[in-house]
Amino acid sequence: MFTNKKSLLALSVVSAIALSGCFSDKKGAETPPPVEPPPAVIVPPAAPVALAPVANVNVIDAESTDLVAANISFFENGTASTNIVDIDGNVTATIESVDGSFTFQLKSGASVSEITAIVTADTYITKSYVIELEDLSEGNLDVQLKLISKETAGVATAEVTGTVAGGATPGEITANVADGQAAANVTVAAGTILQDADGNAISGNSISLEVVTADTSTSAGTAITPEGLNAAESATTLSPVSVVSVVMVDNNGVKIKNFSQPITIEMALPAAKGFTTGDELALLSQNEDTGVWTTESQKLVVGDLVAANNYYNTSFAIDHLTTFAGVKESATCTVPVRILTTGDAMPADGLYVDVSSDGVNFSKKLKANNPIFVKLNKLSKRGIAVDTKANLVITDSSDTVWFETAEEVNLCGDINATLAGPAVVNETLSLVAQCSNDTSLTVAASGALVKYSLTNKSKKVAKDQGEGTYALRNLLEGSTYNVTVKYKGSLASLGTKAYTITADGTDETQTESIVCDTATGSTGSTGGS
Repeated sequence: MFTNKKSLLALSVVSAIALSGCFSDKKGAETPPPVEPPPAVIVPPAAPVALAPVANVNVIDAESTDLVAANISFFENGTASTNIVDIDGNVTATIESVDGSFTFQLKSGASVSEITAIVTADTYITKSYVIELEDLSEGNLDVQLKLISKETAGVATAEVTGTVAGGATPGEITANVADGQAAANVTVAAGTILQDADGNAISGNSISLEVVTADTSTSAGTAITPEGLNAAESATTLSPVSVVSVVMVDNNGVKIKNFSQPITIEMALPAAKGFTTGDELALLSQNEDTGVWTTESQKLVVGDLVAANNYYNTSFAIDHLTTFAGVKESATCTVPVRILTTGDAMPADGLYVDVSSDGVNFSKKLKANNPIFVKLNKLSKRGIAVDTKANLVITDSSDTVWFETAEEVNLCGDINATLAGPAVVNETLSLVAQCSNDTSLTVAASGALVKYSLTNKSKKVAKDQGEGTYALRNLLEGSTYNVTVKYKGSLASLGTKAYTITADGTDETQTESIVCDTATGSTGSTGGS
């Protein structure tokens, strides 16, 4: 029996040793391979969304049509606008344009049919313009604002200085300007307290007084008159027959807007306007800081004839300063102004029409598909009476003349114009963003603001055709154009780029390099090619 027990024990040990092999801690072929990280994938950005319509504004010299660097302030009913935004969406009531060209949009949800823009520039006469915005919802809006140089024929300016003590004038201050029928005189009596816009006496010890006037028997008078003199849909229309701007500033930069007693202002009234000694005209004033016109209780009184220069001297007494206009009242035109064109086809984006005479002065775009130049409800606003006549010059943004009248024509009704344009070509500009970390990946640079122009001339906004392509229209064949591109949305990091092209009818492509994002995984890109 003992022998058998040992045998059983030996068998148990052998079995245990054999079974222990099944639970070995050795790592061999059964261990799974390590997990490899997913490959890196270059992901180009999504294509930017299309840019909403913009108002494209160019401030130009009225004679040379070159761009003019200017400061622009926007107002609505005399209050700084809160509805104007730049193309980055920032609300702004002022723009400093270093080259005279700028764009803006309306704030989302804003309902604004017009805006007043007050434009100032060195050596030019400050003027306010009424920009109609009703067509902005249909696409880009082109506007030219023509500034008048102080050296323009028919315009006369004078600037004098004076001393101030305790906010008052120790002696009489006078400023006189006379150049033919452009004549004006301002007299501030001794002892007059000079006040700011709030009625406070100024603290400066000296002042400068500038007087600007123009010959209203020519288009110079209407050219310097701020827009907005007339209301829309009025049965009567006002036209300026005497105009003067008077600005007084102390040595601290404070504008004198009010006086403790009336000052005397005289203006020339050309005899050809049809008035005579003893007549009284309505007098309106415009606040040059807000663009608002006001009818004064005082009248402009017609005095003696200055026979040597064939004008009547007119005068009024007033206790505040601004721009003043004596006006003539006429019945408003009752039919729309239409320009019926023949000859060369009008460019798809229209042409500018410059209207000027001693009764009216403005510039406006004529659409290619609509002969109506001034709508029925805008006739009085534009100052168009039943008997208004004017010269018309039709140009493109490069200042090439397509048509001009040989003499003044009636504005009320239809005007025939035979267009004769220059040799032009059209091109397509394709904008592409390319990943610098994988040059096989690109994205169409849609949604950019693309502007193009001849040197120093009005800039046009290129029409976005989608997929990063932009139409450069009506290029003067053989000319060199400057193109600027402000990239937007996902490509905003590219900033603004400048290019030059030659107008030869050959489509253009510009590629810019960007560093694209890197992602992990095996999926493809979301925005490139």
